[in-house]
Amino acid sequence: MKEILTSFSLAARLNLPAYPFAELERKASAIKAAGRPLYNLSIGDPELSPPEFVVEGVQKALIDPKSHLYPSSRGDRDVRRSVAKWFKGRFNVEIDPDTQVCILIGAKEGLGNLARGIVNPDDIVAIPDPAYPVYGRAGCRLVEGKPRLFTLNSGNRFLPDLDELTGAKLVYLNYPNNPTGVEADDDFLTQLGAFADDNPGTTIAYDMAYGEMYFGKPPRSLLEFTSNAIEFHSLSKMACATGYRVGFAVGEPQRIGALVKIKEELDSGAPLPFQLALKAMLDAYIGVYPPKEIKTFREVYRQRKESLTDTIGMAGYNVIGTNATFYVWFQVGDDEMTFISQALEHGLLLTPGSGFGTGGRGWVRASVTAPDEAIEAACEILRKL
Repeated sequence: MKEILTSFSLAARLNLPAYPFAELERKASAIKAAGRPLYNLSIGDPELSPPEFVVEGVQKALIDPKSHLYPSSRGDRDVRRSVAKWFKGRFNVEIDPDTQVCILIGAKEGLGNLARGIVNPDDIVAIPDPAYPVYGRAGCRLVEGKPRLFTLNSGNRFLPDLDELTGAKLVYLNYPNNPTGVEADDDFLTQLGAFADDNPGTTIAYDMAYGEMYFGKPPRSLLEFTSNAIEFHSLSKMACATGYRVGFAVGEPQRIGALVKIKEELDSGAPLPFQLALKAMLDAYIGVYPPKEIKTFREVYRQRKESLTDTIGMAGYNVIGTNATFYVWFQVGDDEMTFISQALEHGLLLTPGSGFGTGGRGWVRASVTAPDEAIEAACEILRKL
């Protein structure tokens, strides 16, 4: 067959380094294919099953004729009403379901698509370092924004200096935080709320995907401190249902409207059965109190996290103890890749901190979403390293 020459090339905006978690997945697959035991603590993908009533909600919805039709880009109104009711009960914040809620195909989709509706080429996007990679990639590079990194470290309690956010068109913040697990305290949220009110041209995109994965005092919403922001929540971590790909954004109407407009151009909304799974989960809350299944999830992850944190600390590493998320963040030196490689030789897969930015260099993230036996094996390996 004659070879056809082509001058095809990708758009310059796609000149991105390999997505760090995709590379880890490839390494994990290679180890499994070789028949070697692998204890994968690299990804926050809960192995616990969603609550039965959530699964049953999806099953019932699949036979509803409405589920076979196009969903709304903004989201089903009954689901949005459940979001508003949950938000009032959980945070005591009034939300208009018609103008201040958008149902998402997972929080990741919304975090990236928001930038399309706000950021013009060369607008400044302020990005934490280290941070969830979506902020700097889909939220900045893919919309040709100008990145401004602000460092999060143990010296500043992994909270930003708000002066570094001045002049940004879009700011990404995430508490409880991935990868560190750190929570934002009331003093910081008060200051951030005042900053948002004083800088109405800046959009604060506040990612609370881990807002329901806590083991102490419930994290607070930024919308308790300002109305000039947009906040993201997800069923993925709340209900151990990452594959359902459904979440929601709430906040200031113009910003929600911008997100809805982008979604109208790009997608037809989240599938209704999974929207109804979200509704079932939110409706099961009584005010701030979640259903018993969520309490069970939290206790499982709390125990695993405590065990892993203690083991790492006793091994002599600087480990950040926190009461939220299912991640353990610890420091192993100036370059974590030697440690990552040694762990991998023993069958333990961890996430290098540099995958979250240069501010993560020398740090490692471990997830406790693996089964108990994997956590126990990981503890044994870490004691030997």
